[in-house]
Formats: sequence, C-alpha cells, structure tokens
Amino acid sequence: MYSYSDADYELIRSAEQILARDCMKDFGLTYRPTKNAAPAIAPDRRYGITDTDSAARYGYRMPPQPAAPEAKLTKDQIKVLYGRTSPAADSTKNAELQYRGKRIPDQGCLGSAILGFRKPYEDNSGAEAASRISTDSFANSQKVPQVRAVFEKWSSCMQQKGYDYSSPMQALETPSFLRGKVSAQEKKTAVADVSCKKATGLLKIWFDAESSIQKEMIKTETKALNKLGELHRKKLSAARRIIAGP
Repeated sequence: MYSYSDADYELIRSAEQILARDCMKDFGLTYRPTKNAAPAIAPDRRYGITDTDSAARYGYRMPPQPAAPEAKLTKDQIKVLYGRTSPAADSTKNAELQYRGKRIPDQGCLGSAILGFRKPYEDNSGAEAASRISTDSFANSQKVPQVRAVFEKWSSCMQQKGYDYSSPMQALETPSFLRGKVSAQEKKTAVADVSCKKATGLLKIWFDAESSIQKEMIKTETKALNKLGELHRKKLSAARRIIAGP
C-alpha cells in the first residue's frame, strides 16, 4: 500500500516511455521504447537469504537480472530524448538546446516525461513517514526478546555446522561474500544459513515481531500514510490510462 511492487514500477515506466514517445513525435521523430526483459524473481532480502536453491547457486549474491535490450537510436533521437544529459547536446552550457528550431527540454523528452508524470503524486512527508517506519521497525525488531532468542538458536545451529555468526545479518555482511567471485565456501555457508533459518522458525518469528512493531508505528502516522497510499493508487491509475491510450 505504501510502496510499489516490481509490477507497479514497470507499469509506471511503461507510461513514462509512452509520454516520452509522444514528446518525440512533437519534434517529428519516432521513438519505439524497448520492452524490459521479464525480471528474474528477486527474493526478499529483508531478513537475509531465504531460498535454498538460490543460496546453492549464488551464495549471498542476488540472482543475475536479464539484460535490458538497447534501443537503436540516431544522433538526433538521442539528442532530443536525453536533452542536456545526452553526449549529443550542444556544448555551450547556457545556449538553448534546440532541434530544427524547437526548444528541447533540458532533461530531454524522457527526463521531462518522468519528472512531469511523477510530480503530481509526490508526497515527501508521507514517503518520509513510510521510510522511517520501515527503518525503525527493522532495527527495533532485533531487540525483541523472541527475536533475540531465535537468533541464538540460529547461531547455535550454525555453530553445529561449523560457522560462527551471532545473527543472520552478520553472515550476510561477511566481507568476502560481498565482492569477487562466489566461492564454494560462500555457497556452503549460505545453504547452512537458510537451513538453520528453517529449522529454528526464524523467519516467521522475526516477521511477526516486526509486523507488530509496524502496526503500532502506523497508528501514529495514519493521516500521512493514508495520503501516500491514495497518491500511489492515483498514480497507478494514471499510468494505466496512459497505456490504454485515447
């Protein structure tokens, strides 16, 4: 309700691309946005890794995402689409950027479409409230006695497998697991991590504890969050209308 799903973001992106296409038409240029490749299912990493198969293949790393196809654009298309952010932009900083006598938006058709579409639905206070709840609830949940107790059980389970970590986040942040190639040791550790989460019921206990904290925090931010949620719904509805066309 207070954040967008991957599908929501793709819906918004598609609408922005259509607005950019229409802007390009005003300059007498065609623009056919490429469709994003279907994204790989991104696992939720809020509580660390949770999928055994992913752990066995990628360790603590995110699964690779398919590469997005690149649109083939002419120099003129690039200039109008990206404006001053384009390498083809006029070199004179203060000169008005033009194409065939018509002024190009500084951010180009794409940047102008994105900024113009998003602006009516911006709500800094609501976004800040949602972000604060997300950040604080995560930190505070780790202080809950039941969560601390299940962390100890998880740590004991890991020790039995030959690993010394006090919490799942410590394992996730192991320096050697953040750079370089994924090693066999990293994969083995990750699989053990997920196994111990499942054996101790850590994920449900942690989720329930944080959910309880969030519910209490939401009560104090109801007005701001309701407004944010309504703006999100309106923005998605506007995106659907743009995609549906006239």
